[in-house]
Amino acid sequence: MQIHKSGPALLDMRERFRQLPFLQNLDDAHLGELLKASRLLGYETDELILPEGGFGDRLYILLKGQVRVIKHKSVVAMLNQPGDVFGELSVLGDETRSASVFAAEPVQCLEFSPVFLQKLPEVEQPACYATLYRFIARIIAARLKTTTTELAMVGRELEVTRRKLSEMRQSSGQNVWDDELGQAIDQLRRTKERLAQLGRDPDLASPP
Repeated sequence: MQIHKSGPALLDMRERFRQLPFLQNLDDAHLGELLKASRLLGYETDELILPEGGFGDRLYILLKGQVRVIKHKSVVAMLNQPGDVFGELSVLGDETRSASVFAAEPVQCLEFSPVFLQKLPEVEQPACYATLYRFIARIIAARLKTTTTELAMVGRELEVTRRKLSEMRQSSGQNVWDDELGQAIDQLRRTKERLAQLGRDPDLASPP
């Protein structure tokens, strides 16, 4: 990891950061306070950015490059758009990191801690907390929608496979594992329904 800039040194890049989805909702004073509590970091290819199971309250905004999100040694997502956010769940409480994040190529990202909110006047804190948490809620809702769509595709593929295996059993008289496939399909359906219910939560689905 290389620290390119930190704290007040980031203020001269204020207009660049203002183009990012979350930061564009902040006024000049609040953006300045956030940048004072931030660091501009660089990572080399395959360098670990966040470890699964680790603790931390930092949120990261991708500025340049691409990262791999890995859980249980499997790649679950690739993030490559400026403004993509990762590490957001740990901002909501004392949560361990749910996945590891590695640089898939040279990466630049902005790291900040919500501790900057505590430095704002008390009268301003609720609105800033609301902006932060609603932005995180939108990220989670979008990822739930993507996961639900992928589960639906897998379910359809399993249905087709089960029909083919059933046809094979009927034609050959051999015992093929369509019962196990049926159980997998039922489990996928239940998971999809739970995710759909979360996606319909008005606190997640409503825009800021």
